[in-house]
Amino acid sequence: MAISHSIVPLTLCSLFIAPLYAEDDQPKRPQTVTDVNQRSGVLTPKGKVTFDASISYTQNSSNNVSVVGYTILPTLIVGLIEVSDADRTTITAGLTARYGLFDDTELEVRLPYVYRNDQISTRPIGQGAGDDDVVNTSEKGGGLGDIEFAIRHQFNFDTTPYWVGSLKFKSDTGRSPYDIDIDPSTREFDEVPTGSGFWSIEPGLSMIYPTDPAVLFANLGYTYNIKDTKSIGDTSAEIDLGDTISLGAGMGFALNPDLSFSFGISHRTILKSKTDGQTSDEAKVLQLDTINFGINYAYSETSSFNISAQAGLTEDTPDFQLTLRMPFAF
Repeated sequence: MAISHSIVPLTLCSLFIAPLYAEDDQPKRPQTVTDVNQRSGVLTPKGKVTFDASISYTQNSSNNVSVVGYTILPTLIVGLIEVSDADRTTITAGLTARYGLFDDTELEVRLPYVYRNDQISTRPIGQGAGDDDVVNTSEKGGGLGDIEFAIRHQFNFDTTPYWVGSLKFKSDTGRSPYDIDIDPSTREFDEVPTGSGFWSIEPGLSMIYPTDPAVLFANLGYTYNIKDTKSIGDTSAEIDLGDTISLGAGMGFALNPDLSFSFGISHRTILKSKTDGQTSDEAKVLQLDTINFGINYAYSETSSFNISAQAGLTEDTPDFQLTLRMPFAF
């Protein structure tokens, strides 16, 4: 499944890409923390279009020990022991366009391209295997990910904190893991999945509180995955992916009118999935926590540069994610 790089409906970084417009209605530059403190509107102004080019690198690794057998004594195991080491790298390039439908409402569409490289090494212990069995998916490339659509609305301008509601729709345009054959010898996909294979709807609410020279933010979101019938081997089953509850909070701090940094934490709870209305005994609720750092620099009147790093705090969270973004306006 492709790793999405949007954890909450509206993060601090996305606040600083809407261009700031002067009274003569000419674009000045992508918005910074200082601009949020000075201007009550945090979305794209009416009739204006902004773009955001991004590339994200995600690294995740895991080590597993599988035992097929039984234990006679705490130090004596009868059966097969297999040790595996998996390193998964995902690179996602995206282009996002935003249009100001009104001064308090903006529309957004995001086109992602996902490239994955999975390298998995396994070795059975106790069978005399001298070399690791290595599976590398780098030659399988990538493809179009799940296209996203969103609408955001700012509820108030005259008082703080500012409240912004959002509604995001994620499509199933990416290559689904359910539509890819699995090699029986390696138990790996013949092609690299680039999407989840399911449509989803994500309502969210964000709070932005300017307090010069900082901006405080918090957000809440819920992702509802629309269940669908998928082929599993020679049979079909109705798959209902677990929904996701998202929470996030943090602060942006302006060092000067052009340079700012942000710090935040985010949490996701992924609920159990169901197959044909039943929850497997092996299913579990996933808890994903991350810590985020970002720097934004407005280097021209129409463009800025943002770099952010994300580190996983729990076992199921990707180890590290680095994202480069270039918001720009015409």
